[in-house]
Amino acid sequence: MTLQTQEQANAYWADKDYKKWVVEFKAGPLRKPKRWQVNVGAPNTNGARRAGLAAADLMGHTWCRSAMSTVRLATAQDLGCVATDAKGGAA
Repeated sequence: MTLQTQEQANAYWADKDYKKWVVEFKAGPLRKPKRWQVNVGAPNTNGARRAGLAAADLMGHTWCRSAMSTVRLATAQDLGCVATDAKGGAA
């Protein structure tokens, strides 16, 4: 059983018009930063960042507006997929 790497996720989403992204916001001191992560759907990274900020506003995380954000394509694990054995049953 293997986990999907970021490289495999990038290859999977490469030809899709609409992609799933993980947007992470981080603010505060280096020792104990405040973090928040959200999965969004968008055609590109700018759209994903905007959707992430909109989701943060809806959830009351107003601090995300001034936080540093990173955007990456979602892996299977980010989307809730679990590894299964060769027989096809749940692990």
